[in-house]
Amino acid sequence: MNKELDDDDVFYGSGKSKAKKEPEKKSGVYGSEYKSSSSEPRQQEYSQPATDSQASEPERDIESEITETRREKAHAAEYHDIAVLRQRAAKHSAEAARLFKKYRFEEAAMVKYTQGANKARRKAEKYEQKAKDASAKADDKQANVQYLEGGKAERTRVKIAKLHAKSAKLKSKASSSMAHGAKLSQKAAAKREKAKAYHEQSKIEEAEAQNVNKRANKLQKTSS
Repeated sequence: MNKELDDDDVFYGSGKSKAKKEPEKKSGVYGSEYKSSSSEPRQQEYSQPATDSQASEPERDIESEITETRREKAHAAEYHDIAVLRQRAAKHSAEAARLFKKYRFEEAAMVKYTQGANKARRKAEKYEQKAKDASAKADDKQANVQYLEGGKAERTRVKIAKLHAKSAKLKSKASSSMAHGAKLSQKAAAKREKAKAYHEQSKIEEAEAQNVNKRANKLQKTSS
């Protein structure tokens, strides 16, 4: 009766009458605490209604966007056509300038040949005049030789022969100068014809450039 009681007997009572521990509550796979702490907030999170910003977002007007895109595409095509026309006009202008430069070059050559021909003709005229003067002197001496006698008459006949030779030489030079002048005139005529052809082509290219620029200006005015 007076047996001493140990600490376990004092807390749990007598040996066999110790209080049984309460069995732990079995839970599912995730446990009861997962259901109470995790499952319910997630259900509330997914069940929340859409916010005001999501509900009030305006719908896109696709038809208007397509129309605007097509309009911009049409404008881009018009600008491309204008650029092509401007480029074509620039090419015609460049070709006109190139042909005009050739026209001026050929014209300068024509003027040079013309001046050379004129100079040759003037030289030929001088030779012709000198030849006439020499021939006239020879004729004068020939008229007076019959009145001379002896050695004086012979020396006069020699001078007459030399004057005729000089006249013939001057006439030959005059003929050569005239031939050279004629050749230069022919070259000048060819250069003139070539220059006029280049000038005509230059004017045609210039007119074409103006027409293309007018088309580009008209298209730009309608597109703006």
